[in-house]
Amino acid sequence: MTTRKRRSAKDAARLRRLYIDCRFGQLHLTTAYPASGGFDEAAPLVFLHGETGSGADFNHCAALLGCDRSVYAPDLPGSGASDTPLGRVTVGGLAAAVGDLIDQLRLREVDVFGCGRGAQVAFELAAARPQDVRRLIVAGQQPAAATSKPLLQLGADPARVLAEPPESVVAVIREFLDGD
Repeated sequence: MTTRKRRSAKDAARLRRLYIDCRFGQLHLTTAYPASGGFDEAAPLVFLHGETGSGADFNHCAALLGCDRSVYAPDLPGSGASDTPLGRVTVGGLAAAVGDLIDQLRLREVDVFGCGRGAQVAFELAAARPQDVRRLIVAGQQPAAATSKPLLQLGADPARVLAEPPESVVAVIREFLDGD
């Protein structure tokens, strides 16, 4: 395992916004990545927001984590600045849209943080595309079925997790993601 130099909060990555195409139209996302442009970085991390949220819910954590790994925080279809699909979208459909993001960005293996409904999407994504998901971090949701992926449960209340100081949440996430 390579040792990566940890950077302090003052070295936080710059956030950027972009759109990619998915099966429901355009998907808006916020990204952060290392100054090296992504070479020799840790596994990318995808943040998935809750029912009424958006990718912006994770901006502080993304900036802190983006100094040594690529971070992607999409607005799920129908949320934030992403296109609104026609009709109701199931959790499976949302997971498929995140799969489109993985494909469009040509990511090989990602870690996924799901908060609230985003946790349901994370579990669905891991079940549907196990080759694409390395580890899961969730807040507010237990898996409906057992998962074979390493799992970190941050708390039962997603709003409370999001209200915690980003530095403390990031420290717990880093310890889990960097573990063997």
